[in-house]
Amino acid sequence: MKKGDLTKHKILDKGFEKASALGLECLTIGNLAQESGMSKSGLFSHFKSKENLQISVLEYAGDKFSREVIVPALAAPRGIPRVRQIMENWIKWTQDLPGGCLFVSVAAEYSDRPGRIQDLVRQQHDDWINCLERIAQSALAVGDFKPGTDCTLFAFQLYSLILGFFLYHNSMKDPHTMSLVMAAFDRLLESYIP
Repeated sequence: MKKGDLTKHKILDKGFEKASALGLECLTIGNLAQESGMSKSGLFSHFKSKENLQISVLEYAGDKFSREVIVPALAAPRGIPRVRQIMENWIKWTQDLPGGCLFVSVAAEYSDRPGRIQDLVRQQHDDWINCLERIAQSALAVGDFKPGTDCTLFAFQLYSLILGFFLYHNSMKDPHTMSLVMAAFDRLLESYIP
């Protein structure tokens, strides 16, 4: 990796941490430059605007999410093992971040603010929901789910559990969150197993 690419990678990693903890709107060229030990003009030369910085951080976060959550889950055997793996990876992802899942908080933060950031966030969410649907389809194909399973509904239900986990774990600080979400997840799977 070239020096410029390495510098940009470090900036994006720091931006991802900051946005996870405080929200994407709190991420500015000025405060990220200060935290990264760079000049404001040096950081500006990489991104040219606050919005470009925020989009770059979201894209970086999406790539990181894919590497840490999606790709390892897809390495698990098709069917229930893959469904369990995606759930475990996603829960760990949410727990490991200082403010929880950046994508959930940004979706709420930009839900009524049309523009490039909202478009990117919607596309990222659509991609992940489609991934959950494909994982459900693979469970159906190997016979782990009942014939006639509505894979779109399953993806909606699983995604809703993940969003509920985020709310309980990060916003409400409920100490029973993990046991509740896993019980709900097991019950969801039971409703689909033949």
